[in-house]
Amino acid sequence: MKQLKLLLLSVLLLGSIRASTAASNYCFPELKAYCVEAPFDKYWVANGGLPVFGYPISAKDRYQAPDQGPILTMQWTERQRLEQHNTLAGTPYEIQIGLLGKERMAQFNRDLEPAARRPAADCLWFAETGHNVCNQADGMGFKHYWQSHGTTTAGLDSYARSLQLFGLPLTSAQFEVNPDGDEVITQWFERARFEWHPDQPDQFKVLLGRLGSEITGFEPEIIPEPIPGPNPPNK
Repeated sequence: MKQLKLLLLSVLLLGSIRASTAASNYCFPELKAYCVEAPFDKYWVANGGLPVFGYPISAKDRYQAPDQGPILTMQWTERQRLEQHNTLAGTPYEIQIGLLGKERMAQFNRDLEPAARRPAADCLWFAETGHNVCNQADGMGFKHYWQSHGTTTAGLDSYARSLQLFGLPLTSAQFEVNPDGDEVITQWFERARFEWHPDQPDQFKVLLGRLGSEITGFEPEIIPEPIPGPNPPNK
């Protein structure tokens, strides 16, 4: 898993995303299967790409929404679930992302934490859930990441765009062991899990949990790099 994380970081730095010959799909030369398919491809690119959503881990298909909701066209990615809501076709809300943080916590039978009840200095306060979102270092951390990322939905202010992408905080920030076995400062949101990795470069100190893969058990199929070997003998 750590090798996969390092591969992802290198991909982000090199910008290996390419448009496929199929109309409006985004594919990856390092993957064996799956492109981000229309109509999700433009949303994927515009709202964060690999750092926010991760690689596609399923094909686009029709699934029933959680809690016995309607049948929707969906596609799973490592960190999220993209949903097409046809009743909102033609509006900025036709494509939405799943509440995977909330759903993953439910899989753990984990209750919401008691509210903090009051704001903390230099933090974002969310009265709806009673939690603060703070930075872990000077100018860096969960607060900065939440504020500096958001959807591109027209007509919304920056707070509402971040809320669309990550949702409300469901817990305080605390040390937890992630699926890679690393003990890191972690905070859960309705749509994401933030992890603080102080040993990473600044742009990767905040990483999002791979909730899509954790919920489904699906992993991206990475094409192994060829192993250098001796040249075959001349015949």
